[in-house]
Amino acid sequence: MNRILVWDIPSRIVHWAFAGSLSAALAIAFLVDDDQPLFRMHMLVGIAAVFILAIRLLMGLVGARYSRFSSFPVRPGEIATYMYTALVSKTKKYAGNNPGSATAAILMFLIVPGLFVTGGFASETFEEVHEVLAWGLLTVVLSHLAGLAWHTIRHKENISMAMITGRKAGEPVEAIPSSHLIWGGVILLAAGLWISLFFAGYKSSDRSVRLPGVGMTVPLGESESHGIGDD
Repeated sequence: MNRILVWDIPSRIVHWAFAGSLSAALAIAFLVDDDQPLFRMHMLVGIAAVFILAIRLLMGLVGARYSRFSSFPVRPGEIATYMYTALVSKTKKYAGNNPGSATAAILMFLIVPGLFVTGGFASETFEEVHEVLAWGLLTVVLSHLAGLAWHTIRHKENISMAMITGRKAGEPVEAIPSSHLIWGGVILLAAGLWISLFFAGYKSSDRSVRLPGVGMTVPLGESESHGIGDD
């Protein structure tokens, strides 16, 4: 098979930005004590992840071929077949997301907004829900990584590298026509500017942050203990 282009530059930028922000938020939540200064970054990074997710959701409607939700192979029967064959034999190859990665993506897209909502309330009930969602997100992320590793071993194809190069083995008819370099630059600059202004708008004195372009100040809870993974 040829090496074909399946992930354009905007998809790759948003993928790694989302993965990086989630990883940072989870790492701070689970590894840093909530009374440490670094823990204050937890909610900031989490909100940045929500902003990046908003871009990804828009791309799911108007983005490149395999970024669109309409391309996600998530019919229950197809997911079940994929999961079974992944364990006992070689699975069908997909140019874009396979049922496993598509399911993981959808779960993340649902859990992250829930974390954002529940993380902003100083309520024991919301804190408990927040922690459950955090463990759920961690489980999805680790399962996704395990699936990628298993696929690489089973098929001898490093599909993770496709999110760096944009290319996978496939038929020419399955390729996307452009890497959308200009749109990638627009997204990188716009997102970088927004996130920079967002972090600059954080006030440690009252633990609030101003959302750029919205003209709205968001409180980050009464204390740092309202973050993901708080006991």
